[in-house]
Amino acid sequence: MPTGLLVSVRSVTEALSAVAGGAAVVDIKEPDRGPLGMADPKVWRAVRDVVPRSLPVSVALGDLNDWRDRAAPDPSCFEGLAFRKIGFAWAGDDWRARWRALRTEWGDGPPWVAVIYADWTRAEAPEPVEVIAEAAEARCGGVLIDTWDKRQRSPIGPSWDVHVQAIRREVGLVAIAGGLDEAAIRSLARLKPDYFAVRGAACERGDRRLTIAADRVAALVQACGSSPR
Repeated sequence: MPTGLLVSVRSVTEALSAVAGGAAVVDIKEPDRGPLGMADPKVWRAVRDVVPRSLPVSVALGDLNDWRDRAAPDPSCFEGLAFRKIGFAWAGDDWRARWRALRTEWGDGPPWVAVIYADWTRAEAPEPVEVIAEAAEARCGGVLIDTWDKRQRSPIGPSWDVHVQAIRREVGLVAIAGGLDEAAIRSLARLKPDYFAVRGAACERGDRRLTIAADRVAALVQACGSSPR
């Protein structure tokens, strides 16, 4: 199967552009709130309502530390969603215990996707092997390899094949993100992830703070080796 394109959107309008361009997954996040910024749950519902049911919709939930002393979303907010992503920047040595407690508190819902930050030393996040091991223990739906500092060049390259293979073997679904453009997607194609994940490259002028453009999505879909819908 060809690698699909996951496009992160912040509104209904952007979701429709992502669908028109051929996105395989519509992801919801708020880029002004960080690399995994959580959008308001009302945006989740609005996007899920306009995206065809045949396409998965996922949501970003920020980093584990964002949920200190914060109430969990109402379980109904997750209805119809395929995945929920969480990262571990600045998570500290007790991140495993705290994530396990959060999963228990939140209960059933869409499968979790654990996020590895390729620049984990900059983010003071767990190393990839640690995240993979905990994701396997938690029976996550998959793992996303991303970058925390969007201002820096991504360190993801062919050497990451060892982590991709470990994720596929121990967890399942593999997605790769981190400031990707068409050239980066083509150069990383040998890693054969299930999805490449983008925002900035799918936006007007390649600026992640601007609006998703259907023609840019379509070009990225072609770079993935898929055909626009």
